This record gives sequence, structure tokens and C-alpha cells, in this order.
Amino acid sequence: MILGKIALGALGTVVFGGAVLCSEGIITVRVREHKPNGSHVFVVAPAMLVPMGVRLAPRERLQEAERQVRPYLPTIRAAAEELAKCPNATFVEVQSPDEHVRISKSWGAIVIDVDDRDETVHVSVPIGAVQSAIEELASAGPTV
Repeated sequence: MILGKIALGALGTVVFGGAVLCSEGIITVRVREHKPNGSHVFVVAPAMLVPMGVRLAPRERLQEAERQVRPYLPTIRAAAEELAKCPNATFVEVQSPDEHVRISKSWGAIVIDVDDRDETVHVSVPIGAVQSAIEELASAGPTV
């Protein structure tokens, strides 16, 4: 009986912890090289790692990045807010004999797919994670 309660508690902690880690969604990156013995990389990570990573970056580097992006912050914020509101859509699609590129919004994420003769690349990043990272960067500026 006690062992069952411990197992149930541990399972609840893992499920709750996973829910917290994934609260902003999931980032996926998949790269596959089109050559014999080519690399295949597949990464799935909680999106909340992006703003956390910004917080862990060296302060002086963040302040320099914030200084460079400061003039564009209102535009970036407005674009991210409107992007979050818009329905799923393809924004850019380019197809040639050698490659296919598509940038779209799908279920709250920006999705970039590139397929060319050398490799296939897929990146999906939740818009909320981008917004959180921008706010972390914005708060890195000098305090007045």
C-alpha cells in the first residue's frame, strides 16, 4: 500500500513537472542529410528553455543584444502579438527544381521547412516562447 502511494506520488511529480516544462509548448528540430551515411538529428525540447537560456546568458552580452534590438522592440512585439492571433497559414513558399522552402504558422508555432538536394530541415518554435525570450531580452537593458 505504501509502495503504491510512493509510486503514485512519483508519477504525479513527473507528469506535473512535464506539464510545467511544456507549458509554452515544444520546440522541434529535425535535420536529415541526403547522402549515404548522412546524419539524422532530431531534437525535441520544452520551449520554456528558450527564455530560461536567455536568463542564463552573460549579462554584458544580453545588454549588448538588448541595445541593438531596442529600436525594433515595439515592432517585434506587435508582430508577435498579431502572429499569435492569426489562423494557421503559409506565409512564404518557394519551390524550384532544387529546393522547397515553406514558412508557416501551425497550431501556435512558427514552422520552417526546407528540403533541398543536400538535406531536409524542419524547425518548429512556439510563438509564446519567442515572445517570452524577447521580453527576457528587453528586460536585460540597463535599469534607469
